[in-house]
Amino acid sequence: MFFVRARQVGILLICGVLMVTGVSVPAAQAQAPANPPYTLKTEPADLSAARNGEPVRITVSGLASGAQASLKVCPKVLPDNLIKVAGKPPWLRDSSVSARVNAYCGGLKDEFIANAAHMDSATGRRSSRTGDIVIDTQIPLGSSTPKPIIWDPLYTTFTKNAEGQADKPPTVSWAANPDVVDPATGAKTRNKYSFRCDENNPCSVAVTITAKNADGAFVTWIDSSIAFTPSQQAIGVEGCKGAGQNTLNASMPERLGRAAVAWNQALCAPTQAEQPSNIVSETEDAGLTAFDKGDSDLVITGSGNALATQTVRERQYIPVGINAAVVAAVGWSPTDSDDNGSSLNAKFTGTLRFTHDEVANMVTKGGQQPDLDGRGGIFRNGTPLVGRNPALAAVTRENEANAASARAGAESLDFFGVTGESGPGTVPLALSKVLAGAAPSAWVFPKKGTEYFGELDGKSPGVISDLNALDPGARSLHNVDAKTGQLAVRKTVQNGVVGTGFVCTGGCMSWVVTDLATARAYGWAPVALPDGKGNFVAPTKESLQLAADSMEVGADGTAQPGTVTKDGAYPLTFVEYLAAPVNPLIDATCKPMTEKQAQLKAVAELASGYGQSLLPPGMTPLSPGLAATVPARVAKIGTGTVQEACQEREEAKNPPPAGGNGATTAANSSLTGPTGGTGSPAGTSATAAATGPAPAAAPTPESVLAAKNLAESIDIPKFPGAGVLGALIPLVALVILATLPSATAYVAAGRPVPRWLVVALTEIGAAFAMLFGLLRRKSAGGAA
Repeated sequence: MFFVRARQVGILLICGVLMVTGVSVPAAQAQAPANPPYTLKTEPADLSAARNGEPVRITVSGLASGAQASLKVCPKVLPDNLIKVAGKPPWLRDSSVSARVNAYCGGLKDEFIANAAHMDSATGRRSSRTGDIVIDTQIPLGSSTPKPIIWDPLYTTFTKNAEGQADKPPTVSWAANPDVVDPATGAKTRNKYSFRCDENNPCSVAVTITAKNADGAFVTWIDSSIAFTPSQQAIGVEGCKGAGQNTLNASMPERLGRAAVAWNQALCAPTQAEQPSNIVSETEDAGLTAFDKGDSDLVITGSGNALATQTVRERQYIPVGINAAVVAAVGWSPTDSDDNGSSLNAKFTGTLRFTHDEVANMVTKGGQQPDLDGRGGIFRNGTPLVGRNPALAAVTRENEANAASARAGAESLDFFGVTGESGPGTVPLALSKVLAGAAPSAWVFPKKGTEYFGELDGKSPGVISDLNALDPGARSLHNVDAKTGQLAVRKTVQNGVVGTGFVCTGGCMSWVVTDLATARAYGWAPVALPDGKGNFVAPTKESLQLAADSMEVGADGTAQPGTVTKDGAYPLTFVEYLAAPVNPLIDATCKPMTEKQAQLKAVAELASGYGQSLLPPGMTPLSPGLAATVPARVAKIGTGTVQEACQEREEAKNPPPAGGNGATTAANSSLTGPTGGTGSPAGTSATAAATGPAPAAAPTPESVLAAKNLAESIDIPKFPGAGVLGALIPLVALVILATLPSATAYVAAGRPVPRWLVVALTEIGAAFAMLFGLLRRKSAGGAA
């Protein structure tokens, strides 16, 4: 009996070692008769063109209790050049898969997170509830850290022996990696092994599985059938000739990138024609200004003229999709257990239910001390929110204070749980309009002092267009730690995405204020919100289409965010509109551009017609009511006169005084003015009205903090002209370094910033923003 026990213990120890180290064998060997039957799948199923950082779920099914699995990244073609470990000749080849994977796999540095790839160390245990092993990870792209491989002649650290000398490690006859001497320094180096995973270098995932076979004994084997070819983050137009004379400049927020790429490819890829539009990714206010001045030929926005600082150019707003503002959960919840009864973290993909008051408290009451009054105390044990949502209640710690912090996402030293994209946009506009009306008592800043909220201390933030307006003072309470661009937002919630680190032990949550299409693209889970009767409604195709047809139509002919009236409709719905000029496109000499005009109409027709079938997940096709308004609006594109177009362009250089349209400027993220009276439903036709801009807001101390954000945003977006900009960054840095210390000193001291300094920083930011835009427009790259 002793020897039987010893043998079982030995087998278990060997299985454990193999599971940790991981091995990779051909798929045929993975299905060897000695191994139990199982199935392996990935979501998404096709990883041949997966983008760096995108989520992927690997599921192993059909195994007995106690099964486990681990992952390791390998090159698609695994080298077979090892010498079997020995102390003396004869030297034999070692083609065992375990040895080869231990030698050649792993160590990949993911360029998205600038750290070790999560896929290289991800593990999973069998769920007692589903019987599956589920491993949630993300697609890596990058290179492995170069390393010596002692028993590979080409990368060994052993030295080659002299002729006639006996082999005795570290001197061996098979070594083929001599020192390379640098003639300048005399430094000696040797070849080291590394592999890369990218568009040109496909890789594989070695899934090491340990489970009971038919005899009840644990066996370990490897399935290497999962292959992936990672591509860069940027979404580019493929299959087309490239930009041409008639390529349109199309301004839009980043959330429209996937749809715009699909529309482009539908028009040009079949015939390899020139690219219809150059996608210029920028905030909605900047895009509207570029369109009004003629720098862009079209613009896409979710709120009509609401974010425009000037509206000289007559336009038609053509609906091209339905989207929604959402608060999305990003994290893990221990709602399951393994076969031993131990807690099993699972990536959260369900739908939490929040009241309007709870959302309002979450983004106005500060991110610090959520166990007390931070986030309005909504994440504490026993609150209605936690009681209503079992997945939140399951996120626990050793005490109540830490449990509240884990649910709120406030466990990190540099992130307080809630983030989103900075800059004026429809998402904060829609969210704030609804909360200001549905949760007026909760949509209020706490009384913390003017250094935090200025004149709004203890008051409502009102209707806003920029998430930065939720931290308006010189000091931040971290209501929403807004970031520049989707990439920066994704990096901020990285721990919540992959569930790594101490912050996800026992479950963890982070929160993103974003739009539905973006949330779906990155696997974030939008919460459900109450309709008019208090029923919780999740953002779905049905609830968005129902909402869109019930929204009021403004003077500009667009559905107004925050005016959803139907029960069962998602309250934060908004409609994405493509704005096209009524007057014809003209060149620098005011001559009509007929071919480019035809291109514009083709883009508008496709986006609002066949292009509805090409929308990405989360972007809902038009309702029948909205679709019915399209033909009349498209028909008006370019029907004006060349003289009017020329006059508009000149007038847009010096626009008239404000026309009372309630629009905000980039310097003032709080919108004022009426939210819109009773109008016709969104599913009816209306004519756009041109109105003037709101008066520019006076510079404020918040401009100082904006200068810091400027430095953060320089290297995040990838766009045409970035190389030129890179050469200018040192000059920009010198200017910022010359002014920022003085400004931050005033802010830190809680003193008013001198007007001369605020003006200087504002002008620096404006000049750099203009340079940024010009460089992006210089080349029609078409990346989103």
